[in-house]
Amino acid sequence: MDAVQKQVTTLKTSDQKTCINGSHMVGVFEMLQSLRKDKVLCDIELKTDDGTIVFAHKNVLVSASPYFHKMFTTLDECNTNLVNITELDSTVLQLMINYIYTGEILVTKKNVKILLAAANHLQLGYVKSVCAEFLQSQMDPSNCFGIKAFANLHDCTELLSSSEEYIKKQFLEVVKYDEFLSLSSVEVIKLISCDDIAAPIEEK
Repeated sequence: MDAVQKQVTTLKTSDQKTCINGSHMVGVFEMLQSLRKDKVLCDIELKTDDGTIVFAHKNVLVSASPYFHKMFTTLDECNTNLVNITELDSTVLQLMINYIYTGEILVTKKNVKILLAAANHLQLGYVKSVCAEFLQSQMDPSNCFGIKAFANLHDCTELLSSSEEYIKKQFLEVVKYDEFLSLSSVEVIKLISCDDIAAPIEEK
């Protein structure tokens, strides 16, 4: 009986095979991007304040962004083919939509904060994460307070934590720059009250 059972089991596992085409999804999204650029089968137009219109497919946007998912499944915009996007300028919106279709985003010193803010608004977690990592890599005594404030504004918890640690460890350096001088008295008192701040030891 055991031999028969083993034979049956073998037959059951060998008479079918699940095959995965690794390039299938890449090809599909390349075609979707091509259709978008040619404005073919697009069912939504995203209009910015400067009048620029970015064409797209609702199902693609909904699949990639919780922001668009809510917009096109529960809000009034679900029944329209034109939506005004007033929070983002046309250049940033096009970069975000291009990312949704391709998975690629170019982050630079010049655009990193704009991209992170846009990614936070559109709830594109990966873009927000890589922008936060980029900002962390660029942190120095002259910009750490600005990065800390920016991280707090856009709910970047890891970047906020790392900037706070950086400020405490590099305290003797950061006090030399304008960002420290622009802090309020309340912020300065809170900072120097930290037990683990790298401040000079007072002589007895």
